[in-house]
Amino acid sequence: MRRVQNISRREAIGAVCWAALAIGLLAVLLRQTVSLEPVVFAPISGVAVVAVFVLARRWGDWGILVAYLVAMGFFIQLRDAADETGLRTLTAYVLDWELWMFAGITPSAWLQARIGGASSDPGFPAFFSAIVHWTWFVFPHAAVLGAWLFMRKMAWRVTIIVALTFYLGVLLYFTVPTAPPWMAAEQGLVDGIARGMNAVGPAILGVDFYNWAFAAMAEPNPIAAMPSLHFAASFVVVGVGIVVRSWKVIAVAVVYCIALAFSLVYLGEHYIADIIAGAAVAFIAFSAVEGGRYARYQIILRHEQLTASGQRAAQWLREALRLPPPRIEAG
Repeated sequence: MRRVQNISRREAIGAVCWAALAIGLLAVLLRQTVSLEPVVFAPISGVAVVAVFVLARRWGDWGILVAYLVAMGFFIQLRDAADETGLRTLTAYVLDWELWMFAGITPSAWLQARIGGASSDPGFPAFFSAIVHWTWFVFPHAAVLGAWLFMRKMAWRVTIIVALTFYLGVLLYFTVPTAPPWMAAEQGLVDGIARGMNAVGPAILGVDFYNWAFAAMAEPNPIAAMPSLHFAASFVVVGVGIVVRSWKVIAVAVVYCIALAFSLVYLGEHYIADIIAGAAVAFIAFSAVEGGRYARYQIILRHEQLTASGQRAAQWLREALRLPPPRIEAG
């Protein structure tokens, strides 16, 4: 009877997860074809992603990649919907913090003034920064794929850590829509910041291809500045290195994050505050997964000790209250 009940419970959970995934895909279709409010679309998508990860645990090793690809698909939709909530775009709070923190100077403007080459005539720093910026579209995903290829036992942990980082970031996109430095400059809120990508992109990729790529990747949500998911998703690879116990991965991730932080600020794509927030998001995602795993391990490890302690406490309580010992039925 117990076996039948376990199978029934498993089937019920599977049915609920499949239904949640189907509703999530329907929500994507409705958003693309008709109209669906972001505040409705976001929770439906979140539940669908959780459902995919639950289902993927039953699909073996390939389920890891399937779950990650589906999660990234929903993330793209959520990122694009985050600027459709009607909330006022914020800028002053990050600008004021930078001016206070750096004695009246904004780092993006300072770097572009000192180094140059970020406007109509890009120089080597702009080309270098743009290329580093573009490699972000590969770097965090390569960590997941690398774990799946070479350290399969760690792949689930790595995948969940990276995916959670993206989703914590998109949660802030919904709640704190923030204009990046280049947009603040276009609005006249700060001086001396050009969008270096607009000078480098056409020079490397050609005007037509760059405009197409920009329309596909940046225009759907140009106010996704806080936090810097570019930095968060790359910084979390340091945590991936810790998980897989590889100093090489950690070293590469640290060097890459330093180059990326410089590039994002220099190009006018992110504030220093965005970088710090991105690091915090990565740290929270890593701590949530690894902390939860450690807590579970400790509970299992100490189960017998907790049981023995509970028995001793019960014995002490009975003696303190002068209760008779528990009755043991014969036979």
